[in-house]
Amino acid sequence: MRLTLAAILLSVVASAHAAGTAPIAAPELDVLKLEEGVWDAAIEFPPAAPDQAPTRATGVQTNTFVTGRRWIRNDFEVDAKYGGHGTWGYDPKKQRYVGTWVDSNTDYIRIDEGAWDAVSKTMTWTSELRQPDPYPPAKYRMTEEFRGDTRVLTMTAIGAKSGKEVPLGKITFTRRAAR
Repeated sequence: MRLTLAAILLSVVASAHAAGTAPIAAPELDVLKLEEGVWDAAIEFPPAAPDQAPTRATGVQTNTFVTGRRWIRNDFEVDAKYGGHGTWGYDPKKQRYVGTWVDSNTDYIRIDEGAWDAVSKTMTWTSELRQPDPYPPAKYRMTEEFRGDTRVLTMTAIGAKSGKEVPLGKITFTRRAAR
């Protein structure tokens, strides 16, 4: 029985390698390592009206690599009221980072594309946000600055017709110490 399992496993690994899905070491994947771990999140949303204070919340983000270490999975929970799940990695054909996102507030999958700036240690993601009918989708940008064990993510919508940038929020992530 062990010999059969070993043969099957060897066959799967050989097939994966032949198909180009074996684990790879590339500088682009090093960026994903910056995200790995458990992060406490301090969230701030802009005031709904000029005379109101910003809305604040806290959450936890857990980022783990999936098999092969090509993709990282993100699980995000905020004050037991919001949950989201994403997966992202590097697409060598596009020469860009790519990702998907689903959450408890939306009814669609968001598809993201990202560009890494090694000098500023900043990842900039872009995608589209669905708007209520009859409005067209808005452009969406997330800018994530890496500062060691702290990451700051700012979210901005850009009006489809006006081009006006609207701040949507800011999340400061702090890496939890290993236990």
